[in-house]
Amino acid sequence: MEFRLSAEQELFKRMVREFCEKNIEPRSREMDDKEEGIPDDLIKGLADLGVFGIMIPEKYGGSAPEGEEMTYANIAVQELGRAEMSMALPVYTLLCLGWGFLITKYGTEQLKEEVLPRVAAGEYFTGIATTEPGGGSDIANIQTSGTYKDGKFIVNGEKVYISGVLESIEQRDGGHITLVRTDPEAGHRGFTFIFIPAKLPGISYSTFEDIGRMALSTGSLVYKNVEVPEYYMLGELNRGFYLNMEGFNLARILVSSACVGMTEKALEISRDYVKQRVLFGRPLAKFEGISFEIAQDHAKLEQLKLYLQYTAWAADTLYKEPDFISQRELSRMVSICKMEAPKLGAEITQRCMTHLGAFSYTKDCPLGRGLRGIMSYVVGAEGGYHIQKLIIAREYIGDEAVPYR
Repeated sequence: MEFRLSAEQELFKRMVREFCEKNIEPRSREMDDKEEGIPDDLIKGLADLGVFGIMIPEKYGGSAPEGEEMTYANIAVQELGRAEMSMALPVYTLLCLGWGFLITKYGTEQLKEEVLPRVAAGEYFTGIATTEPGGGSDIANIQTSGTYKDGKFIVNGEKVYISGVLESIEQRDGGHITLVRTDPEAGHRGFTFIFIPAKLPGISYSTFEDIGRMALSTGSLVYKNVEVPEYYMLGELNRGFYLNMEGFNLARILVSSACVGMTEKALEISRDYVKQRVLFGRPLAKFEGISFEIAQDHAKLEQLKLYLQYTAWAADTLYKEPDFISQRELSRMVSICKMEAPKLGAEITQRCMTHLGAFSYTKDCPLGRGLRGIMSYVVGAEGGYHIQKLIIAREYIGDEAVPYR
């Protein structure tokens, strides 16, 4: 394994950073203040760069570097996290990438031809819908049903805290990979993953008022006798539980990427500020109470960045060499990233705010947007903090550490 990026990867990173610094960063506050969604021209610009096609084969309009999809996605999402610290645009992108990749791997040919070219072009949102009023990470408690009849699934139920509801219905177009119970008697072996376009008849929706990520909607989706053609099924019938684990492995890597990018930018803002802010006749950086905090946070973040890069590489390698590691072993690695990245990011951002003082409490400073955005991933999105601990304990200690067995 190379610890440095290849020449092609470095070029891609520079291209994305230049676009972000020129086009996204100057508009990040406006996006957060107006709460009108992500501007179409930014989505199109990223699509033109090939960002939305990173994990989609050329056959379907993408630009996937075969065998390096997660590595490239990690690069792109980190850069987006740096530029748009509220996390709205990074999250929109990572959902399209991670869950779009699952369609690439397990979708029917008809589904791939219908959806993937539009995802690559930035015209179509793909998200995930698993969480319900009665549970999120407790997958076995999911109640939304998908009854198979005459070549269709009849879906009934409700999903909550779903990202991209307005984006897939009002602002653009899209849908969600949805976990439904297709065999009520089979426990965790009775779930199926179905892609459900959000504009199908029988779907109603509402939105929540979030405290962060203001340019990306979160809401609920209610399905009442929604007829979903069979070709929208991913993988095999009643294998959704396993695809769910695989999909969250991919998404959690990229969530960690967004958090790392945002935190890196927060630390740079603090670093640059303490070098020029003079107090008691000398720069703040001269005070060890400040400089040592920044040094320690930099060290922690660098360690996490390296492990995240390794985890993205491991995911790529697993798809090339299926015997490399198991999905469960990858889950352990991914959960280490997902457990640490949001929590460390929130802690570092708060410390950075204390370095900047009163200015950090104004909307002119992006640190507040960053803290509000990253907290969504501390408290639960894509799997809560304590769930990651449970996964790590299960895979490292064994079944003796599993409370539900």
